[in-house]
Amino acid sequence: MAQDQYIKKLMNNYRPNNGTTASSISTKTGMEKDPAHKDKIGLRRDDINYVLQQVRELVIEGEKKRLIKIDTKNEEILKVLNPVFSVDVTRFINFILSRYFEEHPELIQEIKKSFKDL
Repeated sequence: MAQDQYIKKLMNNYRPNNGTTASSISTKTGMEKDPAHKDKIGLRRDDINYVLQQVRELVIEGEKKRLIKIDTKNEEILKVLNPVFSVDVTRFINFILSRYFEEHPELIQEIKKSFKDL
């Protein structure tokens, strides 16, 4: 039962119309929100939805499986990816790794260089 409440609370943070408005947020935090801030939040949510769609459409080539340990803080996020966003954890991890390697090609070059030196 407590797990159901946890998932509902987590889902409410990601739903676009969860009953929380900018004015109620500013009242709770004591900070005033400007309209530009509201637009930035909308853009980020759209970006997140776009990334999640890319993850859902990712084609995984290969049959190799690896047993990996996941940090506790990351496990909490990964275990709700599928029920909340319909995102397969394997696809998500593959997507993140692909993105990281694309953004850091120097890591791949260093690995190849070190491998040749062995």
